[in-house]
Amino acid sequence: MTALSGIAIRPAARRALLAYLILLLVYGCAVAVNPEFLGWGTLRLQLVQATFIGLIAIGETLAILIGQIDLSVPWTITFSAILSTNLASVYGHQWVAFAVVIAIGVGVGLLNTLGVFVLRVHALIWTLSVNLLLQGVTLVYTNAVAPTTHIPGAARALALGNVGSVPAAFLVWIACGGAAIIALRRMPFGRSVHAIGNSPATALLSGVPVARVHALVFITSALCAAFVGLLLSGYSSQAYLGMGNDYLLPPIAAVVIGGTRLSGGEGGYAGSIAGALTVVLLQAILVTLNISEGARQLIFGAILLALALLFLKRRS
Repeated sequence: MTALSGIAIRPAARRALLAYLILLLVYGCAVAVNPEFLGWGTLRLQLVQATFIGLIAIGETLAILIGQIDLSVPWTITFSAILSTNLASVYGHQWVAFAVVIAIGVGVGLLNTLGVFVLRVHALIWTLSVNLLLQGVTLVYTNAVAPTTHIPGAARALALGNVGSVPAAFLVWIACGGAAIIALRRMPFGRSVHAIGNSPATALLSGVPVARVHALVFITSALCAAFVGLLLSGYSSQAYLGMGNDYLLPPIAAVVIGGTRLSGGEGGYAGSIAGALTVVLLQAILVTLNISEGARQLIFGAILLALALLFLKRRS
């Protein structure tokens, strides 16, 4: 620990604090580029966009904390959006969509647990393969049944609605994010996650339920992705192929910017919240500057790489 103004700050808290300082710096740049970022209307839009990344980052934070990663997110999002909206339309009940989200989340999570924990396949290879599998399943399904534009009202309300002047989606993020922070800081699950990330063998010998924790982590990650798929369908008023493609790396970048160590064991979700907001603001700044898509990707990648290196240096 180090002392700052007489107060001892743990390394994890110091990294989270740095993430929020970076967020303030990026927000200042956004205001300098476009003063409209001071207005609630523009901020509200950024909060909704950050909600999608932030919810996915819950699962990615957990996965990275145990030394794993989940790359099956993009087509979990797409498959969930298309299947849930279609079945809700067929059966005429919007809550069918949420049941489908839960089924897909649990199914994909258990499949990832099977490959990564039981079969011992590297998480990067297995989850990316599951992503391709889900892509194939989605393409086969949409070849037989066209995606519907009949979106459940609850999905629209959560994605586009407001509670007062605050976006409902953002309130959902606050609730889910708060639960994630409490679980990691105050519950045995959080201690188990950090123990596995620091040393899986030691955690196993210490009686940590390693298999159960892996299953909970991957199920949570898939549930978050599947739920975001339904929210995105409500936000865009349609479910379409490839709608999850933009959500592969930004949530991981949010976790890295938030100060979670990529090798696992150190970090938490509080920093990932700042990371998600930072990622969205960076994207908005580049769009505001009217930079071409290719140049945006190049600059965005370079900035994220620089931030990742910054945190790597801080951890050494």
